[in-house]
Amino acid sequence: RLAAGMVVGRPSRLSTRALASAGRALREAPGFDDTLDSFVWLMPPAPPKTPVTIAWGDRDRLFPRRQAVRAARWSGQRVRLLRGCGHLPMSDDPALVARVLLEGSRS
Repeated sequence: RLAAGMVVGRPSRLSTRALASAGRALREAPGFDDTLDSFVWLMPPAPPKTPVTIAWGDRDRLFPRRQAVRAARWSGQRVRLLRGCGHLPMSDDPALVARVLLEGSRS
């Protein structure tokens, strides 16, 4: 649960089974290391030309809130702060994430 606190806002809500399953999926994901390595040299792309909503967990410990402000400034887009969510908001509040996705797809 301590390690999960880096990516979810409320790790105590996750079952031991869910935590173990997520760890196993990450560990066994084909191409994970290659994908991670590819980000080392990645330069930020040009700002998007289509409307974008950036959803950001207010309990994200990997990317603090101040990064959300930078993301909004860079993209010229809207940032939606997700209360009570960490780096993986779909684990903390799936219904909220679904609402944000549906709202963003309407615009």
